[in-house]
Amino acid sequence: MPNGEKFARNFSPQFSPYIVQVSPASSSPTLTALGRDGKTNGIFFRTITSDALQGVAAAKYAIDKGFKKLSIIHVNNDFGVNMVAEFSRAYKALGGTIVSDTPYNEKQSSYASEVTAAMAGEPDGLYLVSTPVDGATVARTWISQGGVQKFLLNDGMNSPDFIDSVGADYLKDAYGTSSGTSPTASTDYFNKNYKEFSGIEPSNPAADRSYDAGAIVGLAIAIAGSGDPAKIKDAMYKAVDPAGTPIYAGKQEFAKALGLIKDGKPIRYEGVIGPVSFDKFGDITGPFRLWKIVDGKVTTDGEMTTDDVNALQAKLNK
Repeated sequence: MPNGEKFARNFSPQFSPYIVQVSPASSSPTLTALGRDGKTNGIFFRTITSDALQGVAAAKYAIDKGFKKLSIIHVNNDFGVNMVAEFSRAYKALGGTIVSDTPYNEKQSSYASEVTAAMAGEPDGLYLVSTPVDGATVARTWISQGGVQKFLLNDGMNSPDFIDSVGADYLKDAYGTSSGTSPTASTDYFNKNYKEFSGIEPSNPAADRSYDAGAIVGLAIAIAGSGDPAKIKDAMYKAVDPAGTPIYAGKQEFAKALGLIKDGKPIRYEGVIGPVSFDKFGDITGPFRLWKIVDGKVTTDGEMTTDDVNALQAKLNK
């Protein structure tokens, strides 16, 4: 995993009790847990999907694909521990059974003991939360010890290196989830114009989500009508109001938004990464790409839409 991604997954900011903070790159489930515990003061938002939500999407996908009894092997760090916690919460609520949950430390020469522990209880599949190199070693060990060849994988395992190392013939029943996007007019504008006015390639990590974060904050300040942090916090939700007039990226669209705000009319910013909404913890709620490995290649199997994620989260948070 690149150092930048490790930072993004594990970074946990210090929260001012007043000033709104928006991250385009902090995906750690710890931030969701802090929000649930009331420790973010309701002022932390992000424009990257929480790994906690990926855990929820993965749980639903697992049930839909017939994983009724799962063993879990996961990397023993903030990302792995917390993502598995969110997955387990949702999976059990949806009727699944976890027969074992085994952490591992990165870059071990062997994972035989972890695999042996995970195989107890006769699971009908393995949920492997890992990185491509370690994950391939774990998967090969699982297969060599006679583990059922049915896998659920996290987004980082969406990798040709993982598939080549394990062997496509052993991954005919391998499924996974990744954060998705829903292209809008903002996506086209961003891809055509971002480098010219920023000097940064639009494909750079978090560039799209950074743009959307800045746009939403700017619109929220306009809606708040002042620098009052409490008003800006409330206005963050109003900038992406599902009942509002769609607003896209670009100078003309932002001018249109300011006119609507002045007239007291609701708006919905539909960004580069797609139309998003924030839940009560400041997380965006989807969409997710559902994929499977077919003939050695990752192939889209479906999508869990923002509305799907919202409905499932609402059910689980009751």
